[in-house]
Amino acid sequence: MKRGPASLTALMLLGACTVGPTYVRPDIAVPPSYGARTGDTAPSGDLARWWTGFHDPLLDSLVARALAGNLDIQRAASRVAQARAQQGGVQHAGDPQVNASGQGGHTRLSENALPPGLVNLGQGGGPGLGIPGEGFTTFQLGFDASWEIDLFGGRRRASEAASARTDAAIWSQRDAEVLLVAEVANTYQQYCALQRRVAMLDTRIALGRELLGFVKARADNGLTTSLDERGQQRVIEELSAQRETLAADAAARVHALGILLGLAPTALESELSAVQPQAPVAMEIPAGLPSELLQRRPDVRAAERRLAAATADIGVATADLYPKFSLTGALQLSSRALSNLLSTGSIMANGAGRLSVPLLGQGGKRATVQLREAQAKEALLTYQATVLNALKDVEDALTRLDADRRRTGFLRASVAAAEDAADTVGVRYRNGLVTYLEVLQARDTLLSARDALLQAEAATAQDMVALYKALGGGWDERRAPPEEGTPNAN
Repeated sequence: MKRGPASLTALMLLGACTVGPTYVRPDIAVPPSYGARTGDTAPSGDLARWWTGFHDPLLDSLVARALAGNLDIQRAASRVAQARAQQGGVQHAGDPQVNASGQGGHTRLSENALPPGLVNLGQGGGPGLGIPGEGFTTFQLGFDASWEIDLFGGRRRASEAASARTDAAIWSQRDAEVLLVAEVANTYQQYCALQRRVAMLDTRIALGRELLGFVKARADNGLTTSLDERGQQRVIEELSAQRETLAADAAARVHALGILLGLAPTALESELSAVQPQAPVAMEIPAGLPSELLQRRPDVRAAERRLAAATADIGVATADLYPKFSLTGALQLSSRALSNLLSTGSIMANGAGRLSVPLLGQGGKRATVQLREAQAKEALLTYQATVLNALKDVEDALTRLDADRRRTGFLRASVAAAEDAADTVGVRYRNGLVTYLEVLQARDTLLSARDALLQAEAATAQDMVALYKALGGGWDERRAPPEEGTPNAN
């Protein structure tokens, strides 16, 4: 008994040992700035609600409804709940186990089946001696407990892994929000652009029919051949076919938005059909540093947390190679009468400690350690690849936006030139210097230039959406998990 405190102290010191590698977030080198753009070092605008920069109330409403009703977001939330439940199970797996039991029974000894005299009933916790033909009642109340001491930290590593996987599930949910918001905004911008193009084609078709009537009149008067008439008819048919294609594409975008909101494909038809699509508002390109992506992009954070979990799994597998120590004990009260069941004379107790030391047959466990190390290496490579792909996404979006800016400038100049030409032809027509045919042709050229500018503006809006998506915009930092390494995260 004198050695008890010393033995307990040694046991506690052993319990403080945790095998396996201690996780440290890898330091991945990133460039000091983006190659496609130089500018401020701090992000501009609200990345969490970047879509509000389009100043479109309907888009704001669609995003809000999508975040509330999208099925992918709900599945991601379900995976978070599952991860938290698994984490709770792992964290309590090493708790001491205590069970209570109670029992009461009555026994009558046979007069004919047993020889006369006393019968030994002491086996199995019985009451001792009994006389044939008599009956007796017994009562038992007991507790038993067991506890396997986490000597080498296997359960602590398992808890670390479970906590990291919960964080990864939460970051994956954030990533689903980023992807959803970008998809809703992009699909909505595509729908608006298609609607504007359909309206533009309606104007061009109407102008083409007016031009066809003029050409036909000239042909009837022998001023031109029927080839011109057939050629103009072909132009109208081509524009009409293009319009049908664009209208079908616009309807498909409506269906896609319905699914993104967790609704039937046609649920938004009436709401969106009443929209008068306007040209997208030019948004400021947000600045920032590449290093901020490591904190902002949810997919990067999720990959880093999976790496932390894979590293902790190595410790779990390593702990299986070391000895295990467990304590068991039982306390039982047994009596033939309830009146003295709780007295000290009814106490039956036992306790034991068990040490299990692995000697042979460790090859499978060592192979498991090697497997976990290989999985951690794969997780590290996945994390590094995720970071590089995030940098690429931003660089690509910035490059496209820079090209969009220059292309839009050229097309605006083209529209201005076409407008000037159309005005000049109109003046010349009023002065009798040109025919009405030239006026119609100038108007068609102007409409074609405006259609090209419309497509460029739509591409710019979509590339802006891609940039905010690449920057990881669309989730609220106030709902982020606590910093890694905090106890019982999430």
